[in-house]
Amino acid sequence: MTNQKYNSRRTMADKNNGEFQLQSTGSKPGLPRINSTERILSSGNKGPDCTAQRIFVSALDTINHILIALVTVYLVYHAAKEYSVTNVHVILCTIGYVLLMSEAIIVLASDNVLTSSLSRRANKHLHWILQAIGLILNLVGVGVMYNVKSVHFVSIHGITGLASLVIVCVMTVFGYPVWIAWKLRKYMRPVTTKFFHNFLGIAGFVIGMVSQCYGYEKSWVYRATKLRYADNTLLVLTVLITILSLRGALVSLYRQAIDCLKPVCSST
Repeated sequence: MTNQKYNSRRTMADKNNGEFQLQSTGSKPGLPRINSTERILSSGNKGPDCTAQRIFVSALDTINHILIALVTVYLVYHAAKEYSVTNVHVILCTIGYVLLMSEAIIVLASDNVLTSSLSRRANKHLHWILQAIGLILNLVGVGVMYNVKSVHFVSIHGITGLASLVIVCVMTVFGYPVWIAWKLRKYMRPVTTKFFHNFLGIAGFVIGMVSQCYGYEKSWVYRATKLRYADNTLLVLTVLITILSLRGALVSLYRQAIDCLKPVCSST
């Protein structure tokens, strides 16, 4: 009799445990179930898009680096055929703007194909080194032309070149606060400091490349290359270099502008 009661109680307990397990493992009402297969498929769908985006960005960067090298080598090659003050000006400013300043901006892009393996700090050091060397070459290039001319900065080429140098000089001198932006956070938000530095850098670079493009309209290009459409070809390539080089900088500038405006929008 005792064994029968024990067995009946055990059977009821097993039954209750089975019902409890079914309820606990079952899906809760109102909540959709997502099994592991669906999660794998959903996460796998993002892979091709990300890979395609990386390939596209890498292709753009590679094309940009090739264009920078082609324009620089082409102009330096023709300018180095004979010595003249104009040729020295062309060599120095082409290397300064088209090569060094373009690469200095591209370096800061996290997905740059040439420097993506470097640390963020190493890229920053490489950025200011390229920027400083480019600025020195541009100053010397403008200086040699200034010494041989009696009238200065009256053409669009000269005015934009001077404006670019002034902006880049200001940006370089006041670039140090960007390194210690966290120490100056009591006086200015770090994102604000970086925004102004980025804005001045983009403005100086764009105006400098505009000056480079107006330089192609000079008769020097045809005399040096003997090609009828060399100036127009160089113009198109330089515009492409400018746009492709600013890809990462413009995105950063937009994000920094949004972060700077957040306190203003929240207060209103």
